[in-house]
This record gives sequence, structure tokens and C-alpha cells, in this order.
Amino acid sequence: MGMPEVHEVPDARGGTRTRLSTGSELAFTAQAVVAGAVFLATSGMRDDHGLGIDSAVFASIPLMLLVVVLAAYLHRALFTLPVMALTRPLGSPWWALPWAAGLAAAYAGWAAAGWDLPYGWTLLWIAGPGVLPVVAASYAHHRSLGWTGMAARIGAVTGIALLLCAFGAFLQERTGFAAYEPPRLERGRYAAEWTGGGGAYRLRLGENGEAVAGNLPLVAPTGLWDTCSGTGTWTFEPRRESGGLFDRKRDRVTLRIEGCGPMRDWEVAGTAERPELFCVVGDPQDLHPRYAETLHRL
Repeated sequence: MGMPEVHEVPDARGGTRTRLSTGSELAFTAQAVVAGAVFLATSGMRDDHGLGIDSAVFASIPLMLLVVVLAAYLHRALFTLPVMALTRPLGSPWWALPWAAGLAAAYAGWAAAGWDLPYGWTLLWIAGPGVLPVVAASYAHHRSLGWTGMAARIGAVTGIALLLCAFGAFLQERTGFAAYEPPRLERGRYAAEWTGGGGAYRLRLGENGEAVAGNLPLVAPTGLWDTCSGTGTWTFEPRRESGGLFDRKRDRVTLRIEGCGPMRDWEVAGTAERPELFCVVGDPQDLHPRYAETLHRL
């Protein structure tokens, strides 16, 4: 009488491919959500160029989440599944990171060559979001966790991270810790050549108050993309801290260019080492989004 035939019973949680990548899409989505929360929580530590946080950002959250979920499953197919399949025969979860690094290097080389991108930054952008999903899948595989178990763990960690972001944003707002402050420079620091828009906008401010403008944006009611060039004068106005209605938090440069009519005032941004001039283009009442045109000193 022969030995009974033994059949391997598949795991109730799914097939091999599913088990290899359990939780990777959840980890990818969670890290994107937390990254967005950190970005919003630290908004007071960056220069918003007078725009603040546009309400359109919150209206577009459902669409952004859909894009993130699709990216999570694409990452799972192109990154996590190959890494976990290569790691599985070796038995140790520690092999996941070297395989992930090698795959990220290969993808970065392909992207850098195809789109003429700098290899180092391309590698960081690919490997950075890719590490956590691989670690999550490796953890789930070696702990024999299913999708539900990973969802509970990732959800708990994500919830704690979001609470910390909210608490940090509250503390930053109340204490002003590391809050952005526009630079305060002497008038002579602005007498220079300025350029912006990839070289499309140019401005030369002379020591004696002369100004030469090249394709600078105009104010409403002109068209959104209307610009003007010419010669004229400029004046420097330091910020006003009266504490009243006409309080102005930034220094600014006011231009008067012949033949251009009224022009926008260019306010100061950036840092003392790398100052910028910017103006906000667009009307809050229009359908066109508002944005900041920025000039950098050469």
C-alpha cells in the first residue's frame, strides 16, 4: 500500500503573487497621505509668495487619492512583486532591500537615459517612495499576515502620523517656530539684473533708479498673459509694520515703465543669500488660477 498523496493547500488569503505583495499598495498610499499632511503642516515654514493654501487643493483631494492608488498598484506590479519574488528563494527578509536598491538603480538608469534626467535625483525619486512598500510586503510575508492584518497595522501607524502632523501644525502656528520671514535688504542689493520664467522675463534695476523691463506681466484688467517691455524708473519701499489696516509684511519694488501703464509691485521673497522678487498674477474672482511670477537675481 503506497503512501498517500499530499497536496499543498493554497493559503486562504490568496495566491503566491498576492501573498508576496501583501500590504504594499496600502503602505504606498499611506506614505503619500502622510507626506501630503506633512507638506500642509509645515506650510508656515515656507514662503507661500502671498498665495496661501488655495481651496482648490482640498477640492482636488479625491482625484489626487485616486491617482495615488493607481500609482500604488503600478508600483506593486513593477517594483514590489519582482523584489519579493527574487527574495523568496533566499529565505531571509534582509535580501529585500538589496534587491530593491538594484531594481531602483536599473529603473533610474532607464528613466535618466530616456528623458535626459540627472541620475542621482532620479534614483532618489524612484527609491524613496519604493522602500516602505517593499519593507511592508516583506514584513507581511515573513509574519504570514493577510491583507486585513496589514490594513490594521498600516492604518494605526498612519493615524498616529496624521495626529502628530496636526499637533505639529498647531504648535508651529501658535509658537511661530521656524516660521518663514522675508529677507530685509538694503536698497542697493536690488540694483541688479533679474530674470524669471526660464529667461522669458527680464528686469534691470540701476543704482540711480532707472529700470529696463523685458516682458514683465501687467496688472488687471489686461489679459492674463499680457506683458510689456520698456524703460522707466523704480523705487524701493520697505515693509510697513504699523499694526493697522495698511500693514505690509514685505519690502517691495515699484516700477513705472513708460508706455506700460500700471504694473504690478514686485515683493521680496527668498532669502538674504538668494533674494527673489515676485508678483501674484490672476484675479481671485476669475476662473484662472492665481500663481506667482518670480524673478531671481543674476
